[in-house]
Amino acid sequence: MSIVEKRFVPIALALCLSLLGGRAASAQEIVRVSGTGAGVALMGPIIEAFEKENRGVRVHLEKSLGSSASIKAVAKNALDLAITSRPLKPAESAEGLLVSEYGKSPFVVVTNLRTKESNVSLNEVAGMFSGKIPKWSNGDYVRVVLRPNEDSDTKIMRAISPEMDLAVTAAQARKDMLLGITDNDAFESVKKTPGTIAFMALTLPLSQPGGIKVMQLDGRQGSVTAMARGKYPFVKPLYLVTRKGAAPAVDKFVSFLNSKKGKSIAVRHGLLTAGNK
Repeated sequence: MSIVEKRFVPIALALCLSLLGGRAASAQEIVRVSGTGAGVALMGPIIEAFEKENRGVRVHLEKSLGSSASIKAVAKNALDLAITSRPLKPAESAEGLLVSEYGKSPFVVVTNLRTKESNVSLNEVAGMFSGKIPKWSNGDYVRVVLRPNEDSDTKIMRAISPEMDLAVTAAQARKDMLLGITDNDAFESVKKTPGTIAFMALTLPLSQPGGIKVMQLDGRQGSVTAMARGKYPFVKPLYLVTRKGAAPAVDKFVSFLNSKKGKSIAVRHGLLTAGNK
């Protein structure tokens, strides 16, 4: 073999391997996922388990866009799957979208880690929202973290009781309340601000252990087990939205979400999936 050949062969081999690697990478199927923060929060470990079993599929978890924006993105083919906090509206279904129930997460009271209390009554929560109870026992002023009025979390809060409905309306008129536009905004407000109180899906605090405190409500712990046994009544539903005629990789990922392994992971991270008791 000549000197030229000796130099050329390694270069040619490297080029071939590079081309083959590029083809392998391009052959991977991509599934783009986003949605409400409560849904996105539990996707990390589920995606990791799915990709270990499906080497040819990559799931790109996008930053939380919220339910409505994610549904629009699926309709425009900018996303493949949206995890939403509401079902489709008729106009959205007419765009060729499909929806299925994913599961339910306990809708819990949360507060800043500095708060000493670990249990509150629903009457106390209503008093804090309305301003009738202005301070915690450690002296911190109560700071209510609300969501936009049309947000699904606000609707769930209002439906808890007539007193909570009135308390939410009162809180919206207060100048000292904090507004979390998204699930993640609300979580960060509670995490960073002493004295805060809010409602949110359990999937969010479980996604960042030690970030915020989950409180008992009237002595009841908001857990998936308690919810499944009918001992915790307040829940936030989640839904899966896809397009008609979605790629096989999308169907494969949705099937994994509804599989025994997918459901088991979801339960550990705060979601009781549909059909799972």
